[in-house]
Amino acid sequence: MKHPRRLSVLFLIGVLAAGSTALGYYYYYVYEPPLATAEAFMHALESDDAAALKRLIVVTPDADSIKLRPPKNEEIQNLLREPFQRGRILDQDKRGGPSGTYDFLIYRQPDGTIYALKLVSRPGEPYKIIVPEHPRDPKFPYLWDYTWTN
Repeated sequence: MKHPRRLSVLFLIGVLAAGSTALGYYYYYVYEPPLATAEAFMHALESDDAAALKRLIVVTPDADSIKLRPPKNEEIQNLLREPFQRGRILDQDKRGGPSGTYDFLIYRQPDGTIYALKLVSRPGEPYKIIVPEHPRDPKFPYLWDYTWTN
């Protein structure tokens, strides 16, 4: 039995509408919150806004630690000490851990070096940028080492 052609077109429109709704949901609830936090963080660094940085970051002793704490004033001043030059976010990677869900935004500096901008999301709290207590590179104290595999 042959189906009417109109039914096929309506089915295609329904599939496209459902797919675009699903992609919109994914972007709005999964992909966009870490990017918005990173954008706010970069804007705070560009405008030397210490109060915004204090709301946006948490500090950890090392990459594997589950201890996260609010930043001290000296740590905020260390972030603002070096002139900030905005890089570019290339990709996003998500991993789970004992202290929350971690998002790694793969970040390219203007000189071409690749780092990770590490974020954490805990239930009921907004995303926060994780800054190492003892940064490896004092020029970029908010970035983590990252091995680019693509």
